[in-house]
Amino acid sequence: MTLFRKVIRTMLEHKARYIGAMLLLMISSMMFVMLNMTSINLHNAFTVFSERNVLSDAEFSTGSEIDADALGEQFDAKVELGGTADCEVKPGQTLRVFSMMNMVNTPAVQEGNLPGDSEIMLDRLFAETNGYKIGDTITIANKDFTVSGYTLLPNFIYVIKSKEVMMNDPQTFGVGVVGKTDFNSLPDRSEVYAIRFDERENIKAQEAAVKNELRSPGAQITNWQSTEKKVNVSYVPMEVSVLSTMSAAVPLAMLALTCVLLGMLMWRIIKSESVIIGTFYAQGYRRRELRRHYLMFPLLVSVIGSAIGSILGLILADSTFHFMLTAFPMPVYETIFNPWLIVFAVLLPIIILCGVTWGIIGKILKTPPAILMKGGEVKNKTNFIERSLRLDRLGFTTKFQIREQVRSLSRTFFLLFGVVVATMLMLYGLTMKSSVDYMLNEGVKEMYNLKYEYVFASDKTGTPPAGTEQFGAAYVSLADNEEVSFYVTGVLPNTERIRLKDTFGQTFKPDQTTITAPLAQKLNVNEGGSVTVFDTENGSKHTLIIGKVADTYAGDFLFMPLNQFNSEFGHPADAYIGIWSDESMTFAQGKIQSVKSIDAIITGFGKLIDQMGAMIYGLIVAAFILGLIIIYIVTGLVVDESRTSISLMKVFGYRKKEIGRLILGSNTFIVVAGYLLGIPALLGTVGALYGSLTESLQIVLPVKLNVWYMLLGFVVVMVTFELAKLICRRKVARIPMSEALKAGTE
Repeated sequence: MTLFRKVIRTMLEHKARYIGAMLLLMISSMMFVMLNMTSINLHNAFTVFSERNVLSDAEFSTGSEIDADALGEQFDAKVELGGTADCEVKPGQTLRVFSMMNMVNTPAVQEGNLPGDSEIMLDRLFAETNGYKIGDTITIANKDFTVSGYTLLPNFIYVIKSKEVMMNDPQTFGVGVVGKTDFNSLPDRSEVYAIRFDERENIKAQEAAVKNELRSPGAQITNWQSTEKKVNVSYVPMEVSVLSTMSAAVPLAMLALTCVLLGMLMWRIIKSESVIIGTFYAQGYRRRELRRHYLMFPLLVSVIGSAIGSILGLILADSTFHFMLTAFPMPVYETIFNPWLIVFAVLLPIIILCGVTWGIIGKILKTPPAILMKGGEVKNKTNFIERSLRLDRLGFTTKFQIREQVRSLSRTFFLLFGVVVATMLMLYGLTMKSSVDYMLNEGVKEMYNLKYEYVFASDKTGTPPAGTEQFGAAYVSLADNEEVSFYVTGVLPNTERIRLKDTFGQTFKPDQTTITAPLAQKLNVNEGGSVTVFDTENGSKHTLIIGKVADTYAGDFLFMPLNQFNSEFGHPADAYIGIWSDESMTFAQGKIQSVKSIDAIITGFGKLIDQMGAMIYGLIVAAFILGLIIIYIVTGLVVDESRTSISLMKVFGYRKKEIGRLILGSNTFIVVAGYLLGIPALLGTVGALYGSLTESLQIVLPVKLNVWYMLLGFVVVMVTFELAKLICRRKVARIPMSEALKAGTE
């Protein structure tokens, strides 16, 4: 009990140090639990929703009616005819109306009932934003419909009008579901078949078989869209993948770094108490009792910090999960609680901190008590770094500051490591924003010299419309890994619409097979290498020889001359699937499969960046606090270990500012060096994170950090250091001159 009271008394005496350590563990364990729990529940919600409401594997349209039941029996699949119609409710406000489905893509009822005659279900966000309640009337295509309830669609989870929009605006766009009879009365409707295979393996191969079967009797497939390419669905597993990777990587790395940092802190603290340990030892305390005593420090810090953080993470996980559901509306049939996350978040700090403490105290207890009571074994030898330095010509202040660092390399490394960790935390959010900015400015804007891309429902031949440029495209997958898919694009060899450059910044024309840098990294292929793919439309295999690598981050593409593309993929010599234009164009109903606006993409990313702003600056503020805690703990430890020197300086008449400049200012170089080392460490870590997300991200993010962000980060780190020094000056002021006399008598 006496020793336990000593633990409490010591922690209260240095409460800022121990509270800071607990805060570090609390924040890191909170993030670990919160993000992992959110990721698990989001993945579970999507999986259960897809299974219960029979999410289709593909949706397609044909030029003539087909026998859906016969096709389903032939391929062991569920096939059902449905459709969509975009209806203007008010000027500038579009409602995408879906036909009621009974076998595939069945709507979930969030509130209310399924629609009957002259009834409609709306998505809740659109209804609430525009003031439609259950029982209200909405006019669509000159017909009044009664709102029967709120719906959730498994094939339209992410409610956006097109992939170029990227962000949902419920004031201008929403979705609704009506019965089949009411749907057939809507104008400009598009009929779409939905198919889901009973066998859940090799989905792409089964899709290719269905396409071949539909083409064999001469039926024309006017549109085929795999669910994995439909942004309204694919964004959800992509977000789950991103969140899952980040929840495993970022908080775990933060937790591990915190544990290492605190382990080093415990090592320094115990070494500084060698006199007290020797006194206890000499008084008859056993090794087991002393071990148990010093293990209480890391045990209390780790248990209190990680337990509070885990509880907070558990509480915040629910609100974070429901916040994600506002972007990806899905029914929640069950909420998963994984107790092992709590156990891991609490046990990891205990194991690391107690393990470090166990080893240190065991090593110290091997030293005789008499030596420990004198402050431990004194090493009079200077280390090799100090011996190699020539400090004679330098002034006293400079010599003192340099010797402060080289005579305690472990303490210097401790401070260096702490600043590196603080730097990585502070610059993480800015690196994400800088990467997205670079992708837009040096990727999309630089590569695309056009405003609109029109993709036709079927191949065209002959001369394209005036003022446009034709191109071909085929969606392919790797022959040995169908999960890796990308577009092969056929372009005119002298095109001005696509601008490419090599790694030296020199522009070149795509007059040979050219692969973009992100795709080359993903496929691990260089110039002269080959890639074997199969066409997802018909399953035919192609081996393509890479002639050039383009240094662009606009996406995963493989470009080749249009005539070579047509020859390779079996199209007529003058065939093309789409056109690029600088002007907006109109086409007859059913002629166009998709329209892409480059300005809309850039605007959408701009909105995404704006939404990221709050998160990024929130990260910076949180990182500032964490950095302040880390640097304060380390700087405070430096002051504690320099108590004798500080006391002697006071005896010799040094002023407060001079003492602060000698003791605290000596660490400035280490802080600067730590910041500079933290940048490559951060870029390497973020690069590994982006690399792990390559399979799921629609656009590969380059790892970039703007120079101005680096300067901003440096200012933040130095301000943090100066603030930590300011706080530690109070500790310096409280050290009495008698400290030096005590050290002399000991």
